[in-house]
Amino acid sequence: MISIDKALLRQLLLIERPWEVRDYRLDVRKRRCDVWIGQEPERGWFGRPKSAPAGELAVWQHLAIGPVRFHLHVTVPHGFESRGIGWMGDAGMPFTRALAARVFALFGEGVPLQSVCTLLDLSLQDVWRYRYALDTGRAGGSEPVARPAEPAQAPAATPTGPAPASTAVPDVTDPVWLRLLDGDLSLDIKVLSLKLMLTKLRSQLDLIHDEEVRLLKLKELHRYFVKNERVLTHELDQLRLG
Repeated sequence: MISIDKALLRQLLLIERPWEVRDYRLDVRKRRCDVWIGQEPERGWFGRPKSAPAGELAVWQHLAIGPVRFHLHVTVPHGFESRGIGWMGDAGMPFTRALAARVFALFGEGVPLQSVCTLLDLSLQDVWRYRYALDTGRAGGSEPVARPAEPAQAPAATPTGPAPASTAVPDVTDPVWLRLLDGDLSLDIKVLSLKLMLTKLRSQLDLIHDEEVRLLKLKELHRYFVKNERVLTHELDQLRLG
């Protein structure tokens, strides 16, 4: 097995004291590294370690480093508040918060599940579990993750390509979308797929209270109208009237 300095591994994973890397297992052939993490034990007389606090073992997939996927096995003490720690995740979730933020951002751009798996080298089962947790209100939006400062870059040149084609679809920031999702605005809908989508999204919103996830649902509805604008002229005429 290839040897890695544990202190270096802790720094690469942005793990700060009192947490430490206790062990790891790197499988180069599978491009996978499992890392076991726990709190440093308190020291008693003559530097002897005291017994470690009781906790539960959680396993989360973390951000990859190069081609290697990292799976963190973390012993979390009972009652410990992990919110805001990017290399930890929520109970029952497959990803750390840092990795979940990447997945959530791709969902926000409308990237399909299978493409998310390909881009981030994730299993379809784990991505589906995370998406299902979002849809049922068991997971919130992504938390901001601290990133190293990047060097300043010159301003990008203004594109000189053709102007985007005009569209009858209101902007995603228009309040009409929230009114439509909340049921405050009723439409005479002729397209069956839109009826089914609205029914699904409204039932999901009954369970979702996180504002970022609600915004994700609003974007899904907006993208549907943009993609199917040609067959939704009847519905769009009503939307513009508000």
